[in-house]
Amino acid sequence: MFFYSTLELAASEIVEVSMEVKVLFRASKRIHPKFGNVVFGKYTIEPLPTEDSFSTSATNKYLLRFDDEIRAEERRSNPEKEARLILSYLSLALGTKLDFDSLMINSVNTPLGATHTNRNGELLEELPPLDILYNKLQGADIDAARQFLRACEVYRTAVNALGQNNTLSYFLLTVAIECLSNVLGQGDGKCDKFIDFILKHLPDRSELSEEDWRELLKEVYYHHRSGFTHGGKELPEASDLADRLNRIYVRNFIDGKEIRTPGLKWFASVVRQALLGYLMTIANDPDRAIDVVKDLSLEHGAVQLKAKRDIQAFSIVTEQDFELD
Repeated sequence: MFFYSTLELAASEIVEVSMEVKVLFRASKRIHPKFGNVVFGKYTIEPLPTEDSFSTSATNKYLLRFDDEIRAEERRSNPEKEARLILSYLSLALGTKLDFDSLMINSVNTPLGATHTNRNGELLEELPPLDILYNKLQGADIDAARQFLRACEVYRTAVNALGQNNTLSYFLLTVAIECLSNVLGQGDGKCDKFIDFILKHLPDRSELSEEDWRELLKEVYYHHRSGFTHGGKELPEASDLADRLNRIYVRNFIDGKEIRTPGLKWFASVVRQALLGYLMTIANDPDRAIDVVKDLSLEHGAVQLKAKRDIQAFSIVTEQDFELD
């Protein structure tokens, strides 16, 4: 296992350092070849050839590239966490599962834990305004950005669990909203705040009446979220039936009570739209100089260790260089 040294520098050693970061990842939805390299902020997504490219013109394998500039006053960096935050943002923005394959920093390859997506996923004919959304995120205050990116990370975990553990996926989708609704939502309790946040930030609520929206979201919160949290209850089969029939919900009976069970795919779409709708409410600040995502990445990954010897700043080290016992 490799680490990048984050030892503090003496005042005379403080310099600005830039590291080239590359992350190989797969997506369950393929970006149409017409977009070529996708650029937003300092980040570039480059499509890569895959072994199944003979069957489709669009790849599902991509390289995320960016330069991680270690500012003099920071003395350390966390490029892996920054990459994970950006890919979580992309998971939400594109509505896709993402698998991490590997990470390379300045030509040093470090494997990451991997998941498995469907290699023949949906083709993305259109892309959301990634640069606009990213600028909105950069315009958020640090606390709001932190909560939003936590919601993105929970959302990515939820969609990666789709098809493997739908009960957990449903629960995590509600948690993604609660990352923000518990702070920003209006109402007397967490359920009211959950419903208020979604309805306030959904760009289009025309598919249901106000009463139906509230009833279905209460069903999600009390029976799916709380049922799993407090009773370990599985997601009703009616949710899967709604997905297979491409319906918002299916009316069914549970313990003799008639209820309407929303589909998981529908709810995942609602969560994504509400979170992106919230992001669009943030005012842009073109004069803001800070890099929010990078700053938040620096809140993670720092461990103070005792070195066995003097170590040059920004050099690659292993566990053999530290006194761990």
